[in-house]
Amino acid sequence: MELRQVEAFRAVARYGGFSRAARALAVAQPSLTRSVARLEAVIGFPLFLRGQGAARLTPEGDAFLREVERAFTGLDRLRVAAQDIRNFGTGRLRFACLPALAGGLMADALASFLQSRPEATVSLQVNPSNTIYEWVASRQVDLGLASPRSGFPAVEEQEFLSIPAVLVVPRGHPLARLRRPAGPHDLAEERFLALSLADGARHAAEEVFRGAGVAPRLRLETPNSETLCRFVAAGLGVALVNPLVVTDAAKGLAIATLPFAPEVRLRYLLLRPRGEVPDRLSEAFAAELLAQAAALAARPSRRQ
Repeated sequence: MELRQVEAFRAVARYGGFSRAARALAVAQPSLTRSVARLEAVIGFPLFLRGQGAARLTPEGDAFLREVERAFTGLDRLRVAAQDIRNFGTGRLRFACLPALAGGLMADALASFLQSRPEATVSLQVNPSNTIYEWVASRQVDLGLASPRSGFPAVEEQEFLSIPAVLVVPRGHPLARLRRPAGPHDLAEERFLALSLADGARHAAEEVFRGAGVAPRLRLETPNSETLCRFVAAGLGVALVNPLVVTDAAKGLAIATLPFAPEVRLRYLLLRPRGEVPDRLSEAFAAELLAQAAALAARPSRRQ
């Protein structure tokens, strides 16, 4: 079986006839017909019903075409990969990050990384943690930053960053005048805005509330911390959010932040495909990310 014979068969099936397929491939029709006939001789069954006008597949030919299309889908992926290598060389880094870490920390890491590697190209995707785990597991990206998830044995996890959430309240709210960290009992009568149930920070906050015997008055939930900050500014309630989001995305909003105790720790992991031999580019970027995270963790927290 030769590839050109399979291509000839596929073209006849797709264009519905030998003459149309020959024109599409810019080959003589007799040559195309011979290629299909040789393929039929090799595989041992007819692919088309002869003498019935337009080329119609036999049941066996239809089944064979499905397998051919699967094979050509793989070839198409190879063509895309070859094009990427031709356009970007081997210096392309594929990276996915959850929204909470896609601001200043990511900008600083990329600026430092690319300054010393002007030939490198970075493909950065911002997605929820579940999607990032799936992409790392299927090797669609080289690295990922996400909050912890379970059920992904094909993903190797490394501790990246753990920071305490801050309480965000509307500017002028009575809680903003506290001289101490706010606590669960301070929120007992407050309208509480929360991250969605799929977010690890939501579960961490609920554990702290349960430990204090407080059931917050949940008014609204959303998967995005920046959106929570905007809702707080609009007077819809108060929320526990990542302080990086307040710094990066919530500047100018009519909100105030204050520490919260007991701490609600927000934990993030650096992800790699398990068993994959790391390349120098992705490992260099991982090192840069870890350095940025260490510098961030060493900064003193500031009340805003």
